[in-house]
Amino acid sequence: MQKNKFTVILTAVILCSVIALTSISAGAATLLGDVDLNGDIAVIDATLVQRHVAKLDELTDSQIEVANVNKDFDVTVIDATLIQQKVAKMIDKFPAQEDETVAPSENKVDPKINIYFSNNRKWKTVYAYIYNNETGDQMSAWPGTLMTDGTENSYGETVYTMNVDTSKYDRIIFSNGTAQTTDTPLTVANSGYFIITTLSGKFICGMYPYGQENEGTINQINLEYSKGYNKRITIWTPVGYDANDKDKKYSVLYMTDGQNIFGNDENCSQYEWEVDETVLSYMQNGGDGIIVVGIDNANSKRDSELTPDIGDVIPKYNNDGFKNGTGEAYSDFVVEKVIPYVEANYNTNSIRGIAGSSSGGIESFYIGMEHMDKFSYIGAISPAFLLYNDATWDEYLSKFDFSDSSKLPRIYFFNGNSKNDALEQELYPSAVAMQGWMEKKGYPSELLKTVVDNDARHNEVFWAVYFPETLAFGLGY
Repeated sequence: MQKNKFTVILTAVILCSVIALTSISAGAATLLGDVDLNGDIAVIDATLVQRHVAKLDELTDSQIEVANVNKDFDVTVIDATLIQQKVAKMIDKFPAQEDETVAPSENKVDPKINIYFSNNRKWKTVYAYIYNNETGDQMSAWPGTLMTDGTENSYGETVYTMNVDTSKYDRIIFSNGTAQTTDTPLTVANSGYFIITTLSGKFICGMYPYGQENEGTINQINLEYSKGYNKRITIWTPVGYDANDKDKKYSVLYMTDGQNIFGNDENCSQYEWEVDETVLSYMQNGGDGIIVVGIDNANSKRDSELTPDIGDVIPKYNNDGFKNGTGEAYSDFVVEKVIPYVEANYNTNSIRGIAGSSSGGIESFYIGMEHMDKFSYIGAISPAFLLYNDATWDEYLSKFDFSDSSKLPRIYFFNGNSKNDALEQELYPSAVAMQGWMEKKGYPSELLKTVVDNDARHNEVFWAVYFPETLAFGLGY
């Protein structure tokens, strides 16, 4: 009710044909919210913001600096509302005065975690082969450690457990000595494993947070999109989130293709990213809470929405939605509407990530690059980098300054290379080349990670397998 009251007040003020404005000082900006730069915060400061948003007046750079009280890097009506609330003493300080940027690397948890394997295939014996994908170091020789002393779950399956140091080993294969799973990431964002399906004679693992029955809470809203339609936004908060606990802040991960990341849309694939399961697993291991925001695609308009216009699309793909992509409008929507809404309505800190797959992978990369000051990490999964040739990417990357590593996001690239998936193989060359292109432009190699799975195909099953590693690398592990 209070929010509506202030909206009415501010709307009435902005519509007045004659307003007596105080003179604006030419002095330097020193006080957040003091838009007229007179050393005090008053209703007139909110009015100036409203007039700027309505394009009746234009704020100077110094005024914009203090007008952005919502820490969303843009001046909007939300900033005006917050200034009004500050004047009315409804809030003590602005969001931009809370929770200075926290580097992901500071949020460390113990890398030694317990993992669980639910033997839902009723194997007579279960081995866990654990190794380091980069160095080749192994916990024990193939077929690995024999898992014993399991307990029975409510499904009648034996659940085996063991403790693993994820700072030493990053891959695991479960087997019965003959049949086996594909190579599966092992990170601080993993907990439970089970066999979800089989492809080409190999078993694929699904992920779950062992012992956690509360799956969190989903809320959905619609926000107006610049192309004349609304977009559904799905906001997932984990178990333990309390809107009234303003002292506990959560980082936020923004993801494209919101229909298939939680399995909340009956019109999508039977599989999903298992994003909520991964976040809960990370929290179970001692990690901080994360809010996940899924932004729905527009189905037939998806290719256009998720294609950044950074140059000429390769002729082979220069048709349908990929031609004249509108990815810039999508990027503006995320930064100017979605982020401000989430941060005005949820308890968030300054750590943000963005991730997506396929067209969503290239668009997430584009948004993260265009707004490196806003995102701590990027996940580009099976990204459609192939839409542009090497020269276009070279020109695009050349416009950035990568000299200050403290201001750059961590970026995780993943692509499959299964001989049974023509699309994933087609995406492969440009996906694995991007890290090298960026390093040549000066991007620090320690902030980049490229992973390839020769079994992986272009679907949610494998994206779910690698999402824990996407999240873990993004958060500094």
